[in-house]
Amino acid sequence: MRAVDDKRALELAMNESAARTSNERLSRMAISHRFAPYQRVPFACECVDATCHEIVMLNLEQYERVRTHPRRFLLVAGHEDDETTHEQIVEAENGYAIVEKIGVAGREAARLDPRHTNPPR
Repeated sequence: MRAVDDKRALELAMNESAARTSNERLSRMAISHRFAPYQRVPFACECVDATCHEIVMLNLEQYERVRTHPRRFLLVAGHEDDETTHEQIVEAENGYAIVEKIGVAGREAARLDPRHTNPPR
């Protein structure tokens, strides 16, 4: 049973990390187009649903606050999975939530974070 849970945790981390990579490109584009730090940018929801196409509007400062933690992801409010053992809700307000992957999913999320080449183990 643990192997199945670990496999699911890896899949979830990979799905969310793909959305995070897209958001990193959006952030770089916003910076290159000289968005002010307080201007809102449309970021993709980084939830576990690979078919989700909803957006979260954040300014660059808010987005950077999420990205300083390699195990954290940005979600549309209500896309948190309260029943999972692979993440915990860190913050939920203003129409979005921040979740942190834990255990196997957390280690994989940190490993896949494009900003952190040597994530903690």
